[in-house]
Amino acid sequence: MKGTIKINNKYGAKVGNLQVFTYEGVVKAYRIFCELFNRDMTMEASSVMSDAANDLHKLGFTWDEIEQIEISTL
Repeated sequence: MKGTIKINNKYGAKVGNLQVFTYEGVVKAYRIFCELFNRDMTMEASSVMSDAANDLHKLGFTWDEIEQIEISTL
C-alpha cells in the first residue's frame, strides 16, 4: 500500500496513539510499538501493540502483512 490515507474525506488515521498520514507512516508507527514490546515484554506493551495491530487491520492490512512487520523488528 502506498500513498496518502484519506478516510471519509479526512486525511490521516490513528495507529495506537500516533497520527499518521501515509501508509509508510503507518508501518513506521507500528514498528515503534513492536520495538517497545520487544524491549519491555510487558502486558501493557502487548495490549498497546494489539490495539495498534487492529488499527492496521482496519486500514486494510492483512494479518499476514502485520505479522511480517512484527518479524522485521526482531
